[in-house]
Amino acid sequence: MRLASGPASRASVLGAALVVLGCSPRQISDSGFGAYEVSLAVRGDELAVAWYDTRDGNAEVYVRSLNGGGQEAGPELRLTTTAEESYEADIAIVTDGFAVAWYEKANDASMRAQLGLWQRDGTPVWSVPIAAVQGSSRNPIVRSFGDALFCAWIEADGDGHESVWGGWWGRDGRLRAAPVKLGAAGETTWNLNAAITPTGEAWVVFDARAGTRVDELFAARVADGIATLTRLTADDGVRSKYPDLALGPDRAAITWYDERDGNREVYLAAIPVDELSLPIEARARRVTTTPGWSIGAYLAWNGDRIGLAWCDDSSGNYEIFFQSFDAAGSSLAPPRKLSETPTNSMIPAIEPWRNGFALAWDEVVPAPAGAPSENTRAEVVFTTVQ
Repeated sequence: MRLASGPASRASVLGAALVVLGCSPRQISDSGFGAYEVSLAVRGDELAVAWYDTRDGNAEVYVRSLNGGGQEAGPELRLTTTAEESYEADIAIVTDGFAVAWYEKANDASMRAQLGLWQRDGTPVWSVPIAAVQGSSRNPIVRSFGDALFCAWIEADGDGHESVWGGWWGRDGRLRAAPVKLGAAGETTWNLNAAITPTGEAWVVFDARAGTRVDELFAARVADGIATLTRLTADDGVRSKYPDLALGPDRAAITWYDERDGNREVYLAAIPVDELSLPIEARARRVTTTPGWSIGAYLAWNGDRIGLAWCDDSSGNYEIFFQSFDAAGSSLAPPRKLSETPTNSMIPAIEPWRNGFALAWDEVVPAPAGAPSENTRAEVVFTTVQ
C-alpha cells in the first residue's frame, strides 16, 4: 500500500485502514511524513506520548498529551527547533511539565545527548547536554523520581570506546553529582532501559558485545554514586537483545528477545528485586512460539499484574501483540493481537493505566522498492487494554 506524502492524505489513509479493519488503536500524530520511536509516559490519569518527526524537513521531537479518558488533551507540540537532527525522544511527566531526553546528530555525524524540561503547553524551561567526558553521546533515557531526574546514556571516550553512563539531575537542570560509568557498550548497543526502586536505586539494563562473543544482557545498579554491573545471560554465542525492565511492589520483570532457539523469540522473567543481580536465563520463560520474528518487547506492572507487548511478523508484516502475566510470570490469558493493518506495526511502548495498560507504537509504510528511505511513512497510534 503506497501512501501520498501530504499530511492530510497520510492521516486519512491510515485512519481509514484502522477503521476498516476494525482495530481499536487510533492515530494520534499527523506527521504526513515520518513519526518514529515512540515513548509513552503516565502520571496518574495523565498520559504523554513523544516521538521524533520528519514533517518539517528535519528530525524534531514532538509530544502530545492525552487526558484521563485517553483522548487528545491538546495539539501536537514540537519541542526542538535546532539545525541538528533530533532523535529517539524519551519522556517523563513531572509536576511542572515534561522532561525529555534525546540526542542530536550534526551534519558531521557527531552526536550529543540532551535533557530538557518543557511546560505542558510546550514552552521550553531549560535544556542541557548530557555528558560525562564530553565525548560523542547518544541514546539517552530519563526517569523521574521525586524532585530529581535520572538519565542513562551511551558516551564515547577520547579513543572512541563507548560506555553506558548514569547520573542524576535536579529539576533545575543542574547535575547533582558526578555521573558514574555503568559498563562497556558494544557497537550494536542501541537501547537502554531503566527503572527506579522506591528507595531511589536506579537499575539500567542493556545488551552489549563486551567481553562476550555476541550481544548479551547486562544490568547495572546505581546506589549512592556507586555502580554494580552484572551480566544476566550466558556467553553462549547466541544473541540476547533489547532488554526492558519494570519494577513492581517487590518484584522485577525483565523481557528481551533471544535467538537461542534458532529464531527471534520473546522471553520473560519475573523475579524478586533482590535477585536482579543474578543470572536470569534459567528463571525465564519463552513467551512466543511463532514462525516469524518476535521483537521489540516492552513491559509494565499494574499492581500484581505484568503487561507485556511486542511485535511479530509471522503474518507477513509486523503486528502488535499483548499478553498479561501474574507476579510469578505465569500467563493470565492468551496473547491478544492489537493491530491488524496493511502497514508494519512496530515497537510498542507500554505503561500502567487505570485497571489496565496504555500502549503506543508506530504504523510504518516502508519506502517502495528502489525508492530512497526518505519515502518511508509512519504515524503514531495509541490504545488501551483492560
